[in-house]
Amino acid sequence: MSTTLDRLLQNVTPEDINAYINGLPTPNNYALTQSVIPERKIFGPKFRIESNKRRVNAAKFRAFDTPHALAKRQAERVVNEGMLPPVGQTLEMGELSLILFNARRGADDQEFIDQLYDDLERHFTSIKIAMEIAAGELLSTGVVNLPGIGDSGDYLEVDWQVPTENRPVASVKWDQEGATPLTDEMAWLRYLKSVGAPKPARVITSERAASVLASNQEYRTAFWNSSSPETTPSTTLSPPDVNSVRARWNLPPIEIYDEQVWSDDVYRRVTPEGLWAMVPPNPEQWAQTQYGVTAEQDNLDSSSNPGLEAAREPGIYVSYDKKSNPVQFSTTANAIAMPVLYVPNFHIAATVLDED
Repeated sequence: MSTTLDRLLQNVTPEDINAYINGLPTPNNYALTQSVIPERKIFGPKFRIESNKRRVNAAKFRAFDTPHALAKRQAERVVNEGMLPPVGQTLEMGELSLILFNARRGADDQEFIDQLYDDLERHFTSIKIAMEIAAGELLSTGVVNLPGIGDSGDYLEVDWQVPTENRPVASVKWDQEGATPLTDEMAWLRYLKSVGAPKPARVITSERAASVLASNQEYRTAFWNSSSPETTPSTTLSPPDVNSVRARWNLPPIEIYDEQVWSDDVYRRVTPEGLWAMVPPNPEQWAQTQYGVTAEQDNLDSSSNPGLEAAREPGIYVSYDKKSNPVQFSTTANAIAMPVLYVPNFHIAATVLDED
């Protein structure tokens, strides 16, 4: 028996709704999954990370009429694999009774379509928020908390084993008297150089953390090229002044990130205000937010409907469910995705301020 809801669904296909949701761009304000730990689609349910390290010793000098020293190959290749966790949600269509009432009385299906696509955008945003939060955790602590899938039903921790040296804490917080942010940063750069990490391309931090540099004694002394703190003017530096000091010390530029997202019915910061993150120039060689292929996508049979093949692309997959008693219509978005870290010691995630 055909119903009004069946008629409304005649022009809704899995190909259309999944093409739409996966064609939406990640919001520009989600800078972590946009460029710091950028998104990547992989064909499968597993993440795979590889790191390669090769060392070549200098050649040895030799005396005439003596044999060359025997060299050796030193190479290290580490491969880690694991299952990408599922993330998603279900939304029941609101005001369904009113939509069906209007449709039965001759209204076109536009009201239903508008509500459906509004829910698709909600699904998309919710999963992007989850990935941005997870990327913030990875960047800040090296540990990603996955809510709802732990043994207790609470959360599961994914620890990427970031060394303690890559998570330093400023001995004197930068908003306190006697802080030495220039000395601290130079020490962190020397450490990165010692482990073979590339020079950081930028610093990700809060406006609060960046602003304390303007009144810092070490920065003011460096800007005025003073011989001692006593002869340094007490004038607060301007942002261009701070940048000129950083340029003189060959420090990476600062990028302000203060994103807040709605999670568990409250606004929360993605990263702590006290975070000073120095990240490498080629993020795809350091960390990525990987999206795989869900079980629902793998279950699609495209042999009889080639149009379904596009719905099997890695990303977010949306399905719908309808019930007749009581009349209900819901959409479910699912993805298997997580930020993954390739090299745990190529960045600095320092704590430079106490949290308010």
